[in-house]
Amino acid sequence: MQALLQLLSDPDENIARTIHEELVKLGPRVLPFLLTAQAERPTLTPLLTWVIEEIHFPQLRDTFRQGILQGSLDWEQGAFLIAQLRDPNLNVAHYRNLLDQLAEEFRAKWKLESFSAEDTAQHLAMFLFKDKGFSGNREHYYDPDNSFMHVVIDRRQGIPITLSALYAFVAKRVGLPIVGVGLPGHFIVRIEGITPPAFLDAFNAGVRLSEQDCRKFIEAAGMEFHPNYLHQSPTPAILSRMLRNLLGVYEEIHQETMARRVMALLTSFDA
Repeated sequence: MQALLQLLSDPDENIARTIHEELVKLGPRVLPFLLTAQAERPTLTPLLTWVIEEIHFPQLRDTFRQGILQGSLDWEQGAFLIAQLRDPNLNVAHYRNLLDQLAEEFRAKWKLESFSAEDTAQHLAMFLFKDKGFSGNREHYYDPDNSFMHVVIDRRQGIPITLSALYAFVAKRVGLPIVGVGLPGHFIVRIEGITPPAFLDAFNAGVRLSEQDCRKFIEAAGMEFHPNYLHQSPTPAILSRMLRNLLGVYEEIHQETMARRVMALLTSFDA
């Protein structure tokens, strides 16, 4: 195995490619060895990371596809599976615990039992987007990391759909009924059980939107408004949209391997 590692960085591209393919064929059983080598031989880290990702991806693809086909994948589960495109060894439990901690901190700050759903929603927006500093990444909007939930949690920056996801995931933990709404060109959340309907724009600091505000946004973009634009987006539609965002970015920056993996996950919706 050590000899294979040496050849992985062979100056002859054909030899290096062959070794890469052979290591991938060996599959998950060589992952412990590769992870150890990654820590011990920093010069090989980029090459080993490539191999590790290629070994992990088929399992990720199959898990994602099965969840979509069976209808068992919720938004949070799907978002963290997508995050494993970037970090195959992602500690999902750690990031779910961080979401739990945000919810617990929010509960400790406010007496939620005395709040209406809309009051809770607005206080949660203030908590996440003011107190905790989550915000829209306007300067680097097309950075692919904006689409990965763990990076959004770490950096406290994201795009509309991932900031909406963050809001929805914490809201669920505090018992607030929130659903995702995929507008043309934007993504927001809707507070359930409120008449007239009320929406929040997570990318813009959780500002409250009315149905009329949403209509104006759509018409200002040159499109005709349809009431169904404000309906709840099903989980597959949300996950597909997250992946299509990523695909567009990866194609734009010519990251062909990542674009290929994203496309493989997108085929889950064609079955």
